[in-house]
Amino acid sequence: MDKVQVALDKFSRNLEKYPQLQELENKFGVPKLYIVGGGAGVLLLVLFFGFGAGMLCNLVGFIYPAYMSFKAIESEGSDDDTQWLTYWVVYACFNMLEVFVDTILFWVPFYFAFKFGFLVWCFLPNTQGAAFLYHHFLAPFLRKHESRIDSTLEHARENSGGFVSELSQAATDLGSKAVAKGVEYKMNQQQ
Repeated sequence: MDKVQVALDKFSRNLEKYPQLQELENKFGVPKLYIVGGGAGVLLLVLFFGFGAGMLCNLVGFIYPAYMSFKAIESEGSDDDTQWLTYWVVYACFNMLEVFVDTILFWVPFYFAFKFGFLVWCFLPNTQGAAFLYHHFLAPFLRKHESRIDSTLEHARENSGGFVSELSQAATDLGSKAVAKGVEYKMNQQQ
């Protein structure tokens, strides 16, 4: 029990660094530790019972990493750039995989809680989860299939030009017809 109290005291001292928590404590008369504990409890309820869990996981997977990527781009060194590029590659692969198995994963109990933990593990600098996944799984897989992927992308690039111009022409034709109909309608109304 003493270890728990020591940990709580240390955590409470760390909360002193955040003036926003002090403002909330003064405003509501509730200790900062309880505010943080209540917020964590609400977060866990959302994760475990699924209300908004998908949105919360997407926010966690995007907001913090995007901001840290911004900071990495603006910084002088390149170590943090590599960390965040690695995260985004892993995140993209995870999202592609998730698209195909989403219907099954939806029925897994506490899926969003696991996803939340996975995303945090991936982006935290002290765990380097994304780097682990990249170096042990993704990079070997991509190296093995690199020439095949490159040729498929080149083929798609070559063939997409015709499709894009056909689509552009169809959109232009449709737009022209819509404008002509609109002008015709307006002219009929004025008569």
